[in-house]
Amino acid sequence: MGPERMAQHLQEWLQALAHIGSAVNRGVSLGELLDLIAKTACKLMSYDFCAITIPDAASQVLLIEGSYGLAADYIREINERHPLRLHGVHTPTSSSQAFAMGVPIQIEHIGSNPAALEWRSAARDQGYSSMISVPLNSADETLGTLNCYTRPTHHFTKEEEARLLMLADQAAVAITTSRFRSEQTTRITVLNQLNESLEEQHELLRQADAIHERLTALTLEGGGVSALGGALAEILDRPVAVCETNGTILYNTDRNGVSLPTALVANATGFPPADVISSGTAGLLAEVHVPDTTGTRTVVRVPVTIKEKVIAWIWTSGKISELRPLDRQAMERAAAPLALELLRIRTATQAGWRDTGEILSALLSGKGHASTALLAEAARLGHDLSLPHAVIAARFESPNEGALPYWLAATFTRLARQLSPRPLLGSHQGNVVALWPLGPTMRIDEVRGIGDEVRRIPSERAQRTDRTHAAITGPVTSIADYPSAFATARGAIDLAGLRESPPGTLVLSDLGLAGLLLQLPDVSALSHYVDDVLGPLRANGLAQDPTLLPTLSAFIHNNLDVSKTAEQLHIQEDLVVEARRRIEDLLALNLSRVSDLTRISTALEVDDVVEAKQRQSNTDL
Repeated sequence: MGPERMAQHLQEWLQALAHIGSAVNRGVSLGELLDLIAKTACKLMSYDFCAITIPDAASQVLLIEGSYGLAADYIREINERHPLRLHGVHTPTSSSQAFAMGVPIQIEHIGSNPAALEWRSAARDQGYSSMISVPLNSADETLGTLNCYTRPTHHFTKEEEARLLMLADQAAVAITTSRFRSEQTTRITVLNQLNESLEEQHELLRQADAIHERLTALTLEGGGVSALGGALAEILDRPVAVCETNGTILYNTDRNGVSLPTALVANATGFPPADVISSGTAGLLAEVHVPDTTGTRTVVRVPVTIKEKVIAWIWTSGKISELRPLDRQAMERAAAPLALELLRIRTATQAGWRDTGEILSALLSGKGHASTALLAEAARLGHDLSLPHAVIAARFESPNEGALPYWLAATFTRLARQLSPRPLLGSHQGNVVALWPLGPTMRIDEVRGIGDEVRRIPSERAQRTDRTHAAITGPVTSIADYPSAFATARGAIDLAGLRESPPGTLVLSDLGLAGLLLQLPDVSALSHYVDDVLGPLRANGLAQDPTLLPTLSAFIHNNLDVSKTAEQLHIQEDLVVEARRRIEDLLALNLSRVSDLTRISTALEVDDVVEAKQRQSNTDL
């Protein structure tokens, strides 16, 4: 080759390599760069086809990732059906050998080379007879191979190998640079995304702080739960409800025609954590699926806590995924101001309970009869004791009567809300008591519903629904009569317990004669009457058979039905018949006579009243 031809050839190589470098600088994709390298090799070396192979992600096979002159079907055939394997048991190929050893490997004639048997058909279809694989060596690793193909049979000389190695080195530099630029671009993109995310989070935090400041300001201004709930509903543009853990709805509003039914929220409040679906990215928020009239409805709740104890829930409609990030922040941020507001309400409610409780205890114990200061204090708190009042009492066993739970005081406060004059609420001698003002035409029986609510307060938490009774006495028109009215109510509750009556609210008219007898301050005469009628039976019971008196009581209450009495007492019917005969002999009475039956029934009823009064006296000691 003459000097001029060599200079021209060198210039062609330099231009080709510069073209590759320019492509790298332009930031073309790796696939475009590999195609350009394959085309450059063909043009510079006057070959018919060229391919660039790169290891797959697992470094198990070499895949054709760039080419020039090769048909798409050939590339697909090699990559998918006859991949160039790097590991395992297989016939080594020129490409895998060049990649593994880092030196050029050539096949002068595909048709006669056993190593190319698997690819012979594809080579024939593509139309080449010879090939050479040159490794793409970088400073640290082999990146792939440069494969060149010729149609006629061809021997690749040492000079060709040297030129191809030089071209492969430049190609390896270009590939490494391209990958580095791509990684840089990806890293810059990720950093930009992170920066945007940080800016978004900063803005979200700023807006959340503004919401928190707004809600806190409403609390400090005394806006109450309704102001906080209304502000949150406005922010979320969704309905909001605030409900205490005992099911008491403190606030509930609709939004854009969508509402949270009161019954739905009250029922959902009792769902244990195991039935609540929490989102891993939702913080304190949780979804609750509750039965509704139209099927199952999903609502979102967040807890309101004081000293790590949940005291209430904030509710809204929909699913967590439907809430914007700011909505989620708003619901969580609203919990703290609401906790502060509920704590304030608690403190005020408990203080009011203590104040009214002291007045009530003084009245029921008879100490408030002549206390002008006590009556004035009651008037200051909104109670008019000059009006007739019903005395409503229900048993409540507490180790510390002076510090009844907040939920009890709060329930009473809810019952008395909007009433004027206000009822007097408190506790006295193991009972929760309400002195309920009565209108001019209002009858005692009309406050039975209030008695039922009072009765359910202790039963809900004490889990004694099977034994809970409330009693209503009155109307009381004189302050001096409150102790006796309360004593009568207590007696009615004790009497219901003795008789194992079903839970309910009693007024004296429900008890008949017993109701009248309970109002007597002294039952000594009643005790004498019971002794005169039932004395022989009691004396016999102490000496011989203590079952006669309980059998008589059951027999009377079952209207002299032997079968029902035997079933109640879990004994044989003949034992009931025998007991009746002995009772009639001992008392010299005949239970078939109306007069004798009336006398026995009255004595048993009076005996219940005497025992209830005695229990009351023992409690007062």
